[in-house]
Amino acid sequence: MYGVVLWTDQRQNRAVIWCEDHGDLAFYRGAEGGDAAMTAGDLVEFDLRSSGNMRLADTPRLISQRSHPTLTSELKKAGARLGVVKSGPPRAANTDCAANVIPLSEARLAAYA
Repeated sequence: MYGVVLWTDQRQNRAVIWCEDHGDLAFYRGAEGGDAAMTAGDLVEFDLRSSGNMRLADTPRLISQRSHPTLTSELKKAGARLGVVKSGPPRAANTDCAANVIPLSEARLAAYA
């Protein structure tokens, strides 16, 4: 599967990836100090597997560095336009698609760690 890296923690070798199928995000957790070296905006290819209700990215391979450098900021802007609150659930909006927006909170990331 291909995807674009939305967030990374280089120190702990973790990443959140938006998948090409626009399904749930995929989470990557490599060994601390590993050599994945992904940064937000990178296009990667990876093996996808499920673990419970999470999608996990295995063996990510860099396809294109910084191929989508503004994607994270554009998603934040789109969320703001829909009334998504950064640290809470989506607020009611006048569009049907607002119900499909799920904020990526620190609590969800912490649950993965």
